[in-house]
This record gives sequence, structure tokens and C-alpha cells, in this order.
Amino acid sequence: MELVYDDKSRRELICQMYQDIFHDPQAFADYYFDLVYPKNKVLLAWDGDSLVGMIHLNPYRMKISDREFNAHYIVAVATKQEVRRKGVMRKMLYKTLNDMAENGEPFTYLMPADRAYYEPFDFVFVSDWTETEITGEEGKYPGELEFFREEDTKAVLEFLNQQMQSYDIYTVMDAAYLRQAAAEAKSQDGRLMVWKEQKKVCGLFAYGREEDAVYVRLGFAEEEERFLEMLRAAFPGQKIQVSAGCLRHGRKVPKIMFRITCLEALCRCLKGRRDQEFVLTVRDPVIEKNNGTFLFSTSKEGTKIRRTEKKAEGELSIGEFSKAVFGYEGEEILKAYPCLQELVPMDAVYITEEV
Repeated sequence: MELVYDDKSRRELICQMYQDIFHDPQAFADYYFDLVYPKNKVLLAWDGDSLVGMIHLNPYRMKISDREFNAHYIVAVATKQEVRRKGVMRKMLYKTLNDMAENGEPFTYLMPADRAYYEPFDFVFVSDWTETEITGEEGKYPGELEFFREEDTKAVLEFLNQQMQSYDIYTVMDAAYLRQAAAEAKSQDGRLMVWKEQKKVCGLFAYGREEDAVYVRLGFAEEEERFLEMLRAAFPGQKIQVSAGCLRHGRKVPKIMFRITCLEALCRCLKGRRDQEFVLTVRDPVIEKNNGTFLFSTSKEGTKIRRTEKKAEGELSIGEFSKAVFGYEGEEILKAYPCLQELVPMDAVYITEEV
């Protein structure tokens, strides 16, 4: 078994494997391989001359607390039927996770088809999507709805940056991000829409269509009810599935899992409620540089770690540490390790990208 990164000379072979396994609509596959594939990284697993596995690593710029980092969104994890349950996925994940660690990336993330695939590798949930379903009704929506245009970029980004201020971790949105979001929506028989009132941007959303439903994501507005009122009038008589950053009411669906890749880089973003030091042993069977006993020095500016021979106050896995610092299903961990309660959790996460 040989693991190598694609040099962008195998597009047709990778696309064929992608479609054989995921069966995406052709318009979306064309969008993905025209716009996303050229800038992503793809780890390939070869058995002789046969391609038997792949992992796509899609690059994004992430805002974490008051810092920015590069991170990769893991998608299209695939193995051919004949090599499943033979450790191919494990080998691919080990390599990609360690390579991200060497690059100083604080974490990686994914949207799991089944959480059981990734929990053994210390991926943990960090974010729910709030979802609701509404039905379109005849009526006039407030303001104006327009297709996103390049000349809207500055005003839309100003609006989005204001909306993102309440989050600890989120995807940095820029002009390229908006262009890609518009292209993705169009590939799904939809559009990226700008909602304006009195010529001022007051909302944004992307939508796509599947069978008899409209799917809305990347939705932002200042008022939830007015946003839903606008959607009902925009799509009269249609079933509308909504997942949006401005939703506060609806069902909570676990969606995004994180995996810490470089503990040192992540800790620099972790702020303390006060200055303190504590010693913990962190177990990471996948990434050796995260595995060991560390002295944590926290302050309101960030947290530094270094290896130490001092006696640890406790021992926990990298996944358990993740639950504590991302504030998702971490209550029992915080009870067991009171020193971690002095870290300000990064529990407001907004990631809306979906492949």
C-alpha cells in the first residue's frame, strides 16, 4: 500500500472514483472538480497500479478567537469495496493528521456520515446546525431579493463580518468565498441571494433544489422571523428546509466534528480567565507531538504549553481535552479536571460548508 498526494495529473481517475462512490449530480461534480479540486489536496492510496482509496482536504481560512489559521475540511473519504475493513482508511487518516500537525494547523474538521467512523480517531462534535422546515406561501416579502453580483461583494462582506462577531470559531469569508458559494448554489439549481431593504444589505442565503424541496443554507439576517417570512414568500407553495446562522428555534442536529492536530497551535488561541499554570498528560495515539505531559501556562492573551517532567494533575485523551475546550459534551471532563474550568471555552462555532 502506497500513500501519495495527487499532483493534479489524475483528475479523471479521481473524479471517476468520486462518482462511483458518491453518485453526486453531474452539475455538482463538475462544479467541485472545476473550482474546488484545483486548490485542494487529495491523498491517494495505491495498491500496485490500482487506486483503492482517497481523502480530499479542502482548504479554508479559519478565524479562531482573535487569530487566523489555515485549516482543512476533510471530505470524500473513500475506499473501494475490495479493501474495506483492511485498515486503508486508518492509514490515510494517520498520514493526513500528522501532516497537518507538522504544518501547525490547530485542527481539522469534517461532517461525518457516521460518527462511529471517526470517534476512534478522537474526532469530537463541536457544532450543531439549527434546522427547521417551513412551507412557502403566496405573499410579498419585505425588501428586495437579488442574485449576488460582484459589485455586492464589499457590502455583503461588511454585513457578514458583523454577523460573525458572536462566534469564537468560523470560516473567514472573502470575495473568493462568495464567488465559490455562488457557483456551488448554481450547480444545485439554486443561487446565492442578497436580501436588501432600502438598498442596504440585511440578509444573505444560498439555496439549492433537490426533488420537491428547496434547501437553504449560509443564511444570515438580523431577525429570524422576518428572515423566515421572506423565505416563505420567495418560494410559494414549496417545502423549504432551512439551516441558517440566524436561526435560534428549530431542531439541533449534530453536524461538525473537529480533531485537534497541533495542540500547541490550538492552545495559543485558548484564553484563561486568569493567569495560572497546571500540568496534564495528554494521550494522542495518532499524533506523537501532541502526546505527553505538558505544563500549561494560561493568561487572558492565550495559553502556552511545553513538555515537562513534573507530575501531572491528571491524564486525558486528546478527544477528551477537545470536549472540554470546545464546550460540547464536555461537562464530565470539566468536573474531573477543575483546572480546565479556568480556560474560556471556544464553544460558539459556525461552519456551514457542506459537500
